[in-house]
Amino acid sequence: MCILNGELAGFGSDVGMPRRFFVALFLIALLAAPVAGLRPASAGAAASVATLDAPARPAFGQLVPGREAVVRGDGDCLRLRDFPSLSGSQISCVADGTTLDVLEGSVSADGYDWQHVRVHGVAGWVASDFLDPLPPAPACGSQAGSSGIGPGLLGWVPESGWGLVIWGGGTAHGIANAAALKGCNLRSVWATKTEGGFVSYIFGAPAFVNVAWFQEFPGGRIPTGTPLMIKCDHTVGRLARSIEGAPAAAALPIPPPSSAAPQPVHAKPAPTISAEAAVVIDAGSGAVLFDKDARESYAPASLTKIATAILAIEGSDLGGWVENDVDSRVMYDSSLMGLLPGDCFTVADLLYGLMLPSGNDAALALGRHLSGSDEEFVDALNTLLHRLGLDDSEFANPHGLDEAGHHASAYDLAMLARYGMTLPEFASIVGETYWTARGSRDLSMRNGNYLLGSYADADGVKTGFTEDAGLTLVASATRDDRRLFVVLLNAPNRFEEARWLLDWAFEEHLWPG
Repeated sequence: MCILNGELAGFGSDVGMPRRFFVALFLIALLAAPVAGLRPASAGAAASVATLDAPARPAFGQLVPGREAVVRGDGDCLRLRDFPSLSGSQISCVADGTTLDVLEGSVSADGYDWQHVRVHGVAGWVASDFLDPLPPAPACGSQAGSSGIGPGLLGWVPESGWGLVIWGGGTAHGIANAAALKGCNLRSVWATKTEGGFVSYIFGAPAFVNVAWFQEFPGGRIPTGTPLMIKCDHTVGRLARSIEGAPAAAALPIPPPSSAAPQPVHAKPAPTISAEAAVVIDAGSGAVLFDKDARESYAPASLTKIATAILAIEGSDLGGWVENDVDSRVMYDSSLMGLLPGDCFTVADLLYGLMLPSGNDAALALGRHLSGSDEEFVDALNTLLHRLGLDDSEFANPHGLDEAGHHASAYDLAMLARYGMTLPEFASIVGETYWTARGSRDLSMRNGNYLLGSYADADGVKTGFTEDAGLTLVASATRDDRRLFVVLLNAPNRFEEARWLLDWAFEEHLWPG
């Protein structure tokens, strides 16, 4: 095979693509410039810091006494000292991302700039190079931020052939989901490069074909306002999964196996569990290691939010501000983030509110931000299920509250989580124990997945409960670089049974290599 004009022979090269399409893409880029400011250049990765007594970069903005600042230590903690000098005794080490109060007093000593601060009720001195002023709460005059462009595709999306769009931010797979909702079975995406020329992403092609795309868009995230040319194969319908005989090409495959399936090494049976349905799946191979009615559909409760989170991560600017219209005060008997009408938070903070305290209000806020209405977002959820080939499930809402037609199988939920954990942002969120959202006001939250911190290998994913579903759980754990997923539906002892199944699967199986 060879690469022709940026596409892989065998996957369909468009060597004869009319020049007018490239001209049109250039024109749409120019038209987008006043609105979106064109596509911003990629930011370089921050350098790691071994110790935060030594300055690594200039502080952003100016620290003002009486206001707040946030620790930016590239993953390291910042030393709080009792005196503005390297000879000062260390009081504590303040975690990266912590917000503290800026006090009167700044001193230059030992070649460093020191700022007087208070954190967790304790005053001391820190190297100011690792403090950023906390920006004021946004006015939220525009949900899309300064660009004026909201989530999704703006422009011409054909049922087949070439289209010209402006992307509202997210990943290539988010573009595919948005295109499918408009009847486009997406085959390839083209974008202008910062240094000139074009770069393409070919769906279904081997990874090496799309290397240039990820060089242009580190992490695979395409910024808000990026002009794109898209190629659609044929109609897949507004709700793709409802079309009888929809072709396999209409679905992006679940992550292909990255390793061979583990093999049992002993004859020890799996533990007996009380859950109505359950499954254990190996992340690397996708192999099923344990199955109890795993293909039967049940009420999933808040495990639904795994899909809601995936759509938000793939289909929006995570730093974009969302003006909320959901009132948590009228959502009785719900798990909540605590949103009030007029609240302004970033998509990222809403994702923490969705996945840690399992906020049904956050689910509604995200769905409306992404799709404009609850009904439109349900279409997007079911298009995602179709895209990933998960045919035992169907969703009727973004949060998982009991509703007719809302059901999922343990297998589908495990594979949904398996896909989600390939997204770095998803894995980071579901592994957090605590989070404070800082928007128009502060909201602190705690993760309801009590396996985190109580089971050494646990690193996700989601809990759930409704009257119909009972207690539900999707658990992820990684041991010796091997990740397993356990799903339990209607499981009165979900955390204990998850531990049993994880220990059994890790100890009773051998991974090749």
